[in-house]
Amino acid sequence: MKLHTSILVCTAVFFGGGRAAIPTWPAPIDELEDVMYLNTGYKSRGLSSHITPCSYSEFGAGRQTAAEWLRIGFHDMATTDIFFAPHGGIDGSIAFELQNGENVGTGFQTSLNIYSNFLNSRVSIADMIALGVYSSVRGCGGPAIPMRGGRVDATKAGKTGVPQPQNGRGTFINQFARMGFNAVDMIQMVACGHTMGGVHAAEFPNIVPPRTAPNDFQLFDTTPEFDNNIVVQYVNGPISDPLTVGPSVANTRNSDFQVFTADAPNTNSTVKAMQAPATFNSVCSSILQRMIETVDPDTTTLSDVIQPYEVKPSGLQLTLLAGGTQIKFLGDIRVRTTTRSASQIASVLLIYKDRIGGSTCGSCSITTTVAGTANGFDDSFSFYSFDANLPSTSSISSFTVLITLISGGTETYNNNGGGFLIQDSVIVQTPQSCVSNGNLTILAAVRSTVTTPVSMNVTQKVARSSGTPVPALVPQSIPLVKGSAIGPYDIYSASYAISSTTGTKYGVASGTFSDDFKDVSALGSVCAPLSSSVPSSTSTSTTASQTSTSSSTSISSSAIPSPTLSHKSTIGAFTYIGCYTEGNGARALTGKSTYDYPTMTLEKCAAACTGFTYWGVEYGGECYCGNTLDSTSTLASSSDCSFICPGNQYEYCGAGNRLEMYKLSGQVPTSSSSSVSSTSKPSSTSSTSSTLSSSSSSSVSSISSSSSSSTSKPTSSSSSITTPSTTSTSATATPTLHIVPSALGYTYYGCYTEASGTRALNSASSASDSMTIEQCIASCSGGGYKYAGAEYGRECWCGDSFGRGSSLVADGDCSMTCAGDKYSYCGAGNRLGVYVRGGSTAPTSTSQQTTSSSSSFPTSKPQSSTIRSSASSSSSTLSTLTTSTSTSTSSTPTPTAPVPKPTIGPFTYLGCRTEGTSSRALTGAASYDYNGMTLEICASLCSGWKYFGVEYGGECYCGNEFNTGAVPAPEGERGCSFTCPGDKWELCGAGNRLTSYVNLSIP
Repeated sequence: MKLHTSILVCTAVFFGGGRAAIPTWPAPIDELEDVMYLNTGYKSRGLSSHITPCSYSEFGAGRQTAAEWLRIGFHDMATTDIFFAPHGGIDGSIAFELQNGENVGTGFQTSLNIYSNFLNSRVSIADMIALGVYSSVRGCGGPAIPMRGGRVDATKAGKTGVPQPQNGRGTFINQFARMGFNAVDMIQMVACGHTMGGVHAAEFPNIVPPRTAPNDFQLFDTTPEFDNNIVVQYVNGPISDPLTVGPSVANTRNSDFQVFTADAPNTNSTVKAMQAPATFNSVCSSILQRMIETVDPDTTTLSDVIQPYEVKPSGLQLTLLAGGTQIKFLGDIRVRTTTRSASQIASVLLIYKDRIGGSTCGSCSITTTVAGTANGFDDSFSFYSFDANLPSTSSISSFTVLITLISGGTETYNNNGGGFLIQDSVIVQTPQSCVSNGNLTILAAVRSTVTTPVSMNVTQKVARSSGTPVPALVPQSIPLVKGSAIGPYDIYSASYAISSTTGTKYGVASGTFSDDFKDVSALGSVCAPLSSSVPSSTSTSTTASQTSTSSSTSISSSAIPSPTLSHKSTIGAFTYIGCYTEGNGARALTGKSTYDYPTMTLEKCAAACTGFTYWGVEYGGECYCGNTLDSTSTLASSSDCSFICPGNQYEYCGAGNRLEMYKLSGQVPTSSSSSVSSTSKPSSTSSTSSTLSSSSSSSVSSISSSSSSSTSKPTSSSSSITTPSTTSTSATATPTLHIVPSALGYTYYGCYTEASGTRALNSASSASDSMTIEQCIASCSGGGYKYAGAEYGRECWCGDSFGRGSSLVADGDCSMTCAGDKYSYCGAGNRLGVYVRGGSTAPTSTSQQTTSSSSSFPTSKPQSSTIRSSASSSSSTLSTLTTSTSTSTSSTPTPTAPVPKPTIGPFTYLGCRTEGTSSRALTGAASYDYNGMTLEICASLCSGWKYFGVEYGGECYCGNEFNTGAVPAPEGERGCSFTCPGDKWELCGAGNRLTSYVNLSIP
């Protein structure tokens, strides 16, 4: 498709005279505006430091960074083709073109390296290339080139066609015409571009022979600054431009001469017209603006000309405080002081409205204090900081800024009439967020009225392959987990592994609300706790009153030792054994897991893991239990477990891939060790158990199993409990974890495996997070079933016979505690704690095998069944199960072990694959569910994508292509060994391994 030759050029003719309209905050160009105007001082971005003074180069002698920035701007634009798409322009494609021979010299690489430091989701490399032109010209004394934002970065190399010194005049004219410029434009652009810099002997020895110029670098004119010398010396002499005179003439490389004489042979009319300094600056401002505004109109819409805000908020942040009754609001107000100096300002005040736009906050004003000053090339700024606490119920929705002058006059800034808007529906809790050992943990407060999903958005810079100096921006969305409520907010949290803090941005969003574009590098390494209680006022002494006496005791705070952050040596009956890694391709502990990112403590995990030998806390909020530690889990340095528990700031709760590990060190104390007297006379004891009442107003025993009871008056006001003499010591025994021997007419029958190809008991089933043995037996008894089996802590299975292949195993295999009774065992994974109706004894052998002479699975209730069983010491046939039914049907086979499913809906199994080399294998979308993930869930989430993969048991990724390095796992299918938490018969990848599927109907 052929375009009119003026299409791209016309993009540069949007500006008019005078100052542009006052911008409205926030705007897409806000980040670019900061980089453009804050050169030095408070909150400076420091771009100009690379080109100050004008002749400076941090890369050594013979280099001028300002000239290199001007040059890269032209080279990036020079491949523009206004006739055929893609049109190119200033699009950053030069990052992919450094090896094509048209862009020689290290200046391109180093310039892109500098620009990459400013690259983020709001500032493109293309915008930085354009801003580099503005900065280099202005920083070297040239005109202020009007600057716009909004350029879009290319993702691959553009066309070739950068003008080279050896080209002839006709070629130059044609090349610039392809770019959208005529011969006069060409002369002006080259003159303005060659007023700075020069030619390096290393790249162009046939223009500047080695050792003929200082540092092998010959300037275009006699000064490094941006001035009119290039044209004055060309017209009037003496000429020092190596592209006009010298060896370049004989070697046909005198390109400036060819260009400058292109308008009318031997007249030099265009160059002559540029000799006056004001004219030179005016012409250069115009032609260089057109150069940097040459963009592809099919992909890019440029912003208005960027002008500095008169008043601009900076670094605003809300934070929900402990107890949820107040919100901290802090930040800076940046005030432009170019035309009205800071010395003329008496005060800066924020006048705000509550969250519904009213004034229930009373005076609704916030004072500020001077924080610092900053400067750009032409502007100066003062920053005014504030820090105020607001009621969370009324909060804030917007504010205006009132500036009072020393003279008594005032200036009000209302952001073009709408006020500076603030949303308080989604708040990143920066004090409770942290990054440590590559793990980013974010906690957010979200208004309880918000119903849309809440996610954490992370954008990382990922190095590209093939030596491209500009990294790729890789965004990732991670769903946050809802936790407890504090005041009018719900607390959400999540953790995510990042490759580097440098340049990584994060934020939290829900629907139209977001608190985003935050620097990970600004976070601390420790996540502070957020209490649900409002902090009480503190004093040097505390008065404690006992209810049994009228006296009070004043206790000095110095007498109570202050807690310190440490690795606790014991938690209840468990002893700290160190900081451990996760297993290789497996969890270190696999018995049970719970998650509580907002309020996890070591004590909570210990309680959740009652009945297990080991437990460990990972990632700050993840609790894992088990009776064995995976053999590949290894002891690491205790300092690796650096995450502070969100529910207790004095405890460590592991880290990423690190567990704060504890092991059972003794039995729960029985009544013989409790401070309870068996005589009728009460005795005073210290408080040694949480079950003992500290109230001295009464001493009624609540633990006696005797039919008689008594009360007696305590002999002291200290914590005590009196037990009547008729109370036996067994009545005070603390419950211990055990196998329930019998209940509701059923007797324990043993620990059994699941059957081969079907369930061991498959007539009826239920599941409950409050499951107990009694509850399971009651369910099966009510259905008339002979057997009741508890599995996986919360599942109940009923039947009148066992499926083929179910076998008796050691009782110790049924090691999971019941979800509703932490003192009873309820089977385990693939293990059922079985009870039989009316049985008087349970099998005593732990090695006997169950066989079946016949077995069928009824579609209706069995009419009769017989079971023949005896202990291993008997000479009778062992555990032969026989079932007969009036009607039967063949069972539907289920897998005996998890295997890859060939198809999931429209998806076909693709195999076990690795992650990508420097990015996720699939980056289209992601979801996480470590408790309930299945292949079907992931397939549903990835509907519309070509590929999906499940990793680490609970991570679902979607995409339309696999990124570089994502290949079939070298170990084959066994590499994806994690079972899905929502379906133990499915495989859900492993560490760095994805169980992958493809929708072949999507091209």
